[in-house]
Amino acid sequence: MKINLFSPLPPTRSEIARATANLLPLLSAEAEVVLWSSEPKWDLELPKGATVRPYDGKRPPWREINDADVTFYQMGNDPRYHHAIWEISRQHPGVVILHDVMLQHFFSGLVFQNIGLNRREYLELIERYHGPKGRVLAERHLHGLLDTEELAQSCPLTEAAIENALAVVVHSESAFAALPADISVALLPLAVGPPRALSPATELPPSKVCRLTMFGFLGPNRKLPSLLQAIATFEHRDRFRLDVYGTMAEAEKMEQLVCRLGLSELVTLHGFVSSEVLDRALRETDLVVNLRDPSMGEASGSQLHLWHYGLPSLVTRKAWYAALPENTVAFVRPEHEREDIQGHLAGYLADPEKYRALGRNGRQYGTEHHSLEQYATGLLKLAEHAPEFRARWIAGNLARNAASMIGTWASEEDLTRNVAEQVRQLTARSFHPMPVARPTSTAAAKTL
Repeated sequence: MKINLFSPLPPTRSEIARATANLLPLLSAEAEVVLWSSEPKWDLELPKGATVRPYDGKRPPWREINDADVTFYQMGNDPRYHHAIWEISRQHPGVVILHDVMLQHFFSGLVFQNIGLNRREYLELIERYHGPKGRVLAERHLHGLLDTEELAQSCPLTEAAIENALAVVVHSESAFAALPADISVALLPLAVGPPRALSPATELPPSKVCRLTMFGFLGPNRKLPSLLQAIATFEHRDRFRLDVYGTMAEAEKMEQLVCRLGLSELVTLHGFVSSEVLDRALRETDLVVNLRDPSMGEASGSQLHLWHYGLPSLVTRKAWYAALPENTVAFVRPEHEREDIQGHLAGYLADPEKYRALGRNGRQYGTEHHSLEQYATGLLKLAEHAPEFRARWIAGNLARNAASMIGTWASEEDLTRNVAEQVRQLTARSFHPMPVARPTSTAAAKTL
């Protein structure tokens, strides 16, 4: 079997790039894998059976791409790393691995960063999937009157990212339920693999302070201001130190907020750091803060990553996080953020072992339900079903085109209704068990 895999690759600052690198040896052990990269350089140790091919999104090498049995597209929210992937996926049907359910940030970024989508095209896309009301909201967004987070709640543009997909892979129950009924969907619990070049554990001297860490891409939904305000008004705030690692939205404003709250001695904003620096930092961490509100609806690579270290974490009780076992994370209610954060800070000071047990349980849960082996097996078995997905996609596409053509000259409502019903039957999903792992009960997927 020959597999195309379009994905960001290391050293790209992307969790998806790291996940692809960790997954590659397992896929290439069972299939010939061609990694397609639009980036000028990559840093990746290729296992036997894997190759990397560069491509230009404007002039793709279609003959070579068409030579594979199936094509997978890693689709995330960063326009810099996924624009070319999205463009290819629109022209060459394949299986889209959806890492975010709300893709508004991706499409908005294409416009504001001037990457291949102009304002007219963006507004037409919004209207196609979210109607005239969506277009009005998008126009307000373009004029700076509505932020991306708020627009994403009403106009996620998820379907625009998968409009030509043979099938879609998602990583959470909420994402599985959210996608429309005429799309083949498979649920595979996310797996990112262990930290690369994990350094040996070292014994650290006892510390009088609790070290808090936040890391990853830190957009507004990561609730850093809420955390800072909770620390600033906490009675025993001097017992804590917070280190923040990662690319940050509005970094200058966050630095100003740290100063304004009088936290300069307690909080350090490091920005993006290497995996080695983050590895050392996590090994010195007592508690990780991994809040997400609003959630983008998908599983968290950061959560799986911190569980590899057996670390306890504070998470927002929403979407994928809300379904995590109570004994693996410490929950924060969205409507009571400051109160719950301070409650956990006090709880850690009173009984740190209780929180360390959460980290150990999380590591065990991640090992059992989010293994790379299970994930790779699921993708390979989906690849085996590619001819079936392709046949159904062709049938559905032909039916939709026929309905569109007939609609241009048939005036009888009964004829139009009859064609519409035939299209509905061709594209309706039935539920069949799929040989893919799920975190609870039996494995399942939605298929055409």
